Amino acid sequence: MLSNKRGLSPYAFNEIFERYYRSICYFVFQLTKNEEQAEDIASECFQKVWANRTNFDELPAVKAFLYKAAKNAALNYLKSLKVRSTAHDEILYLSEHTEDFILAKIMKTQLLNYIYDKVEKMPQKTKVIFNLIYHEGLSTKEISEKLNTSEQNVRNVKTRALNLIKKSLTHRSLV
Repeated sequence: MLSNKRGLSPYAFNEIFERYYRSICYFVFQLTKNEEQAEDIASECFQKVWANRTNFDELPAVKAFLYKAAKNAALNYLKSLKVRSTAHDEILYLSEHTEDFILAKIMKTQLLNYIYDKVEKMPQKTKVIFNLIYHEGLSTKEISEKLNTSEQNVRNVKTRALNLIKKSLTHRSLV
């Protein structure tokens, strides 16, 4: 139960925002390929939740509302573009014609959010190397030069990080 008799409480709203904002941004970014627009749409979705807070009393209803509002806003954004790439046209077509596409994007978003949370809890050195590899796309050699460490050390830390994530995903039955 998220609310009192008057709907979603400010505390519950804040908890939902903290829990889902990043996921909604990523989900919208997957559709729009525009980070700034994704953040704007996510913010608008949460504004709509707050405006309709008296209508929510359970988390699944809020979560469903957020993803549906985000999907619709992203599609409206894509429709409003004067020039769309073939990829955007394909995304637009698929998203309008199959709920499986949207469900897959939601699941991917949630999985990546879970992995992101695990990376954030890693030791600082491990987190830095992981982010340099997977977010910045640096090679082992580039990282070893940047951090003034051996390439073998970078490989060892990468292996440890991947094993931590794999173990966590296996433990949660996500792989």
